[in-house]
Amino acid sequence: MNFESLFVVDAFFWFVVPIAILEGVRSARSEVLLARHSYSQSVVFGAVEAVLLMAAASTTSPLVFVGLGVLRVLAARWRDGRGWWRGMVKLALVASSMLVLRFAAGIDSFANISAAAELVDPNFRAAILVLVSLACVVAILPVQLADEAKATLAAPFVLTAFARVGVPLGVAEPRVALLAPIVGAGLSLLCALWLLSAGMRANHFERSTLVSELVVCERGVLLSFVWLGLASGERLAGVGALLEWWAAAFALLSLEASLRVRTLPKPMAFFALAMAVGLPGTTGFVAEDLLAHGLLEMRPLLAAGFVCVSAINAAALYLALVNLIVDSNEREDSRPTPMMLIPAALSLLIGLVPSSFVDGATLARASVAPVEAVVEVAGEDATSWIDQDPLEDVVDAMEGEEADEDAVDAPPEALPPVAEPPADLVPADDVPARPSPTDS
Repeated sequence: MNFESLFVVDAFFWFVVPIAILEGVRSARSEVLLARHSYSQSVVFGAVEAVLLMAAASTTSPLVFVGLGVLRVLAARWRDGRGWWRGMVKLALVASSMLVLRFAAGIDSFANISAAAELVDPNFRAAILVLVSLACVVAILPVQLADEAKATLAAPFVLTAFARVGVPLGVAEPRVALLAPIVGAGLSLLCALWLLSAGMRANHFERSTLVSELVVCERGVLLSFVWLGLASGERLAGVGALLEWWAAAFALLSLEASLRVRTLPKPMAFFALAMAVGLPGTTGFVAEDLLAHGLLEMRPLLAAGFVCVSAINAAALYLALVNLIVDSNEREDSRPTPMMLIPAALSLLIGLVPSSFVDGATLARASVAPVEAVVEVAGEDATSWIDQDPLEDVVDAMEGEEADEDAVDAPPEALPPVAEPPADLVPADDVPARPSPTDS
């Protein structure tokens, strides 16, 4: 495998790029606020984080992916001055799944997983999916408040691993599509109830502690939705999950930036709440609508659970935010910062004009789970349905009928000339007449 084949710039890579950039910006901002390093060093740490995440999203090699994960852990240790046990556990689970994929299953490229998924030994396939799913669970569960700055907002490394490995392998393992979404729904309910409990006990927390509880619990809810959609195996739910990944990054970054300032910007805080719960006009609304419709088609009970957890999350987040504002003694709101406005503007842009972004998410989902093998059995074009509009067949049929009507009503001179018969055919006069029944 040469260097050119180790990295590929596909639709999924471009989809991860904004998340990687936001994670890098957030990492640099956290270092500046904590004053552990100089401004230039903080920028370097953020740039290294973004570059490593983008490289992980573009590589096709499981071994290179593991190497990039090791580099991230080493960079975090250098930044924080000590290691973090949860980061080590996530890396160990992801690395184990990649090593089984490479050496036990014999797959050396993510691009070959879909074609070889059915040929992988079922035990190895199950082991890979269990390991990468456990990594997702560890990444989603709320962290300790003291470790909040060490955790990423959108879990890009682990979710990239699941998208590259778990989604295409899960097509050949129906138990994953059955069990993993249920576990994801349970995790989202756990985080939502945790957030609701924190909001009800807000008077017992200091403001900084309540903000940390709010952010880590809301992070768990939103990332559970992402994993639920990716693991469901439904195409529409997978597209919604990718958009929910963007929505989670935008909402959490804006929420964290607006609640961590000395003077609380109340309008911006409530708009961050709207982004997190997916009100109309935001990316979350589009994502959750696609998720619900994708789950409703094959898993109606799971779709109902998803909607219920979304409602609990909205009530819990509103309760916690109201307690924060009531406890705030400032008479004036502070002005929104770029860290609040940029994610909010992106969320509004995607929520109001979603078509192009939904198409991009569809291509990104198709790039990690190609369907050539499935569609080839039906004798159809492997990628014809990916970009197909549901109304295209109706429009084509109507255009065909109009063309037939125009041909019938056309004047004689507009009709195409009739082709002359070949000269070697027998003239009609020389063809013997067919005997009639009365001749016999």
